Amino acid sequence: MDTILKYLFANLNGATETVLLFILVFFDTILGSKWRKANNVAITSNGGLGGLKISIPLALAPMVIWLITILFSVLPTHIGNRVFVFDTPIFDWITFATFIGIANFMSKSLLANAQLAGFTVPNWAIKWVEDEYHVKLKKIETEPEAANITEIGKEK
Repeated sequence: MDTILKYLFANLNGATETVLLFILVFFDTILGSKWRKANNVAITSNGGLGGLKISIPLALAPMVIWLITILFSVLPTHIGNRVFVFDTPIFDWITFATFIGIANFMSKSLLANAQLAGFTVPNWAIKWVEDEYHVKLKKIETEPEAANITEIGKEK
């Protein structure tokens, strides 16, 4: 276990955390589209892009913190006759804590979308994603129905 933690801490930085979050965003978007299509809910720009407008900036947060760490590591330590010394490992912990919080948020959305899309969700996760699940169910009521057009100008 100690070896795994050392490996993760050595290789898990803001960039890799951001990539992992973007993978969650990708699968969350696919599952969200799948349950909308299965429930005959229109896949509108508001429905599809609404979640992405929130998820993409959140997914970029670990990288932004990591870039601030890099900036502090290359700045001179004596700006304006003051000595600035930043302990960069603290930024690693802040980045990791941010990653865990955002991954928690995105995992709930992903599991709720998976449950709505008809996939089997583990029993322990059903209670964990219950709030997110009910919010997404409410969205079905306010979204327009899909047109079900097979050919241009002809309805099913």
